Amino acid sequence: MAVQKQKIGAILGMIGSTIFLITGLFTISMGRRSYMPSYPILVYYITGSATLTLSVCGMAGSVLVFRDSSLAGYIILLSAAAIGIFGTFFPIYAYDLGWGYIQYFYLCSTALYSDLVLMLVGGILGFALGEKRERQEY
Repeated sequence: MAVQKQKIGAILGMIGSTIFLITGLFTISMGRRSYMPSYPILVYYITGSATLTLSVCGMAGSVLVFRDSSLAGYIILLSAAAIGIFGTFFPIYAYDLGWGYIQYFYLCSTALYSDLVLMLVGGILGFALGEKRERQEY
């Protein structure tokens, strides 16, 4: 069975969302491992839960595309990728480590932006390779 060209974007979105999910789970697990009493441990849980939420939204969008609801699925996938890209540049906490070093915590974790790029490219390809419909004249 050949892969339909409309589903290529959903496949890329699912791969990117899976990588994003693994990154979120890794962030939550690092919260317990690297506990420092100088800054709150809740920062890791906020970052990890935001990452998990956006990855689940991306997966839900890809599943909707596979279930033949392509317009809504690609909109959800693109919005999750756009919010994820915004969240990687939005700082939520800064801690002065001393000696001129400041550690910043951002809203979303990422795997060198490869996950978010796959989600974004998948959503754009989904709209670009979608079915071409004729406009109905009344």
